[in-house]
Amino acid sequence: MIINKDDKDKDLEIEEKKLHLSEGKIRFSNDVYRNIFLVLLGFSTVCYLFLNQKGISKIFVTLLSIMFPFILGGVLAFMIKIVLNFFEEKLFNKIKSARFQKHKRKISILVSIFVIFLIIFIILRIVVPQFISSISKLQTALPPLIQKAIDKSRNIAFIDEYSDKMQKIYDHLSVSKIFDQIREFVKNQGDNSSISTAFQRAYSTATNILGGIVNFVLALITAIYILSDKEHLEYQSKRIVYSIFSQKTSGKIFHVFKLLHQNFERFIRGQIIDSTVLGIIVFIFSFLAKMPNATTLGVLAGVTNLVPIIGPFIGGFMGFVLIVIDDFSKAIIFVIFIFIMQQVESNLIYPKLVGGAVGLPALWTLIAITVGGSLFGVVGMWVFIPLTSTIYTLIGEYTKYKIDKKDIDLRMRKV
Repeated sequence: MIINKDDKDKDLEIEEKKLHLSEGKIRFSNDVYRNIFLVLLGFSTVCYLFLNQKGISKIFVTLLSIMFPFILGGVLAFMIKIVLNFFEEKLFNKIKSARFQKHKRKISILVSIFVIFLIIFIILRIVVPQFISSISKLQTALPPLIQKAIDKSRNIAFIDEYSDKMQKIYDHLSVSKIFDQIREFVKNQGDNSSISTAFQRAYSTATNILGGIVNFVLALITAIYILSDKEHLEYQSKRIVYSIFSQKTSGKIFHVFKLLHQNFERFIRGQIIDSTVLGIIVFIFSFLAKMPNATTLGVLAGVTNLVPIIGPFIGGFMGFVLIVIDDFSKAIIFVIFIFIMQQVESNLIYPKLVGGAVGLPALWTLIAITVGGSLFGVVGMWVFIPLTSTIYTLIGEYTKYKIDKKDIDLRMRKV
């Protein structure tokens, strides 16, 4: 077998590229050194984070507290933008004045913030005074209502055997006594506290309130700056991303962010529509059933429904407190109605209305709410629906691309 000299030289050249031999020692290429360095750096980072969990968490909390006003500002900007788009693109766009159009963005921001604060003020003005008034009446109204419920329970066969036990518990735990004990506890706390302790508490409370006000003002200012210059900020972010990554990778990154933005915006709109519909239904039911404070009950149901799944239960309890002062039987009817509405809303209306708004099937909407709520509570419920919708869309796009590439027909056929 004759070996070509050129082939032999090529083989030797390949071997030399794999292992650079110098004075009897093996010398790796730069790529190998880089990979080894990255692996060691990653391993060292993981070990450091594992061994210094408290220190890292403390640094993270400190950074989060510093950045909190700006993060909140971003969230506020996103929320205000939904209202801003209506005024800027639909309502104020019809005004032909050149001078007005020049300052349209600023006017739209101010009007949007005013409208949002006005809505919050009206809701608080309707709900809070009525709820406080009902709580203050509860001390005198609740004892006879409990006694009446115990007396009526004696006429129900399966509850009658527990009526005497309930009566003993009620006699021992009088509602008025509970209120008196709470009042006495608060009074003793004030009497037993030294002047220095009282001063520390007052100082701590004042500091927390002032800090909250400062953070909110900074967040609002940040939101205004973001909304005023959002196009320029978007352009700057594109310059940074395109300068770091390739054009193809940059396009994919902005595609993901575009999906996230669309899904979050649609989710918030769907949530508001869902809560408004529920609030109107509760108001109509309360009005037709001649329940007291029908307007307050409707507003309360709508606002608490902004908390997915468990919101109606919170609204139902608060509504029960408002009604039970005047009519115990109507309060029970209201609770039953809210329970039925919650089942219908959470299993039928919410997944289709909110899930449909973000392009997510009802089953995946329920899964997103359950997982998000289990991990991060109410915030997790809000975040996981649009996040899951984005992941669902991306997976759909990827699978469609791979199937089309293989030229496979997988269209669903009607049976």
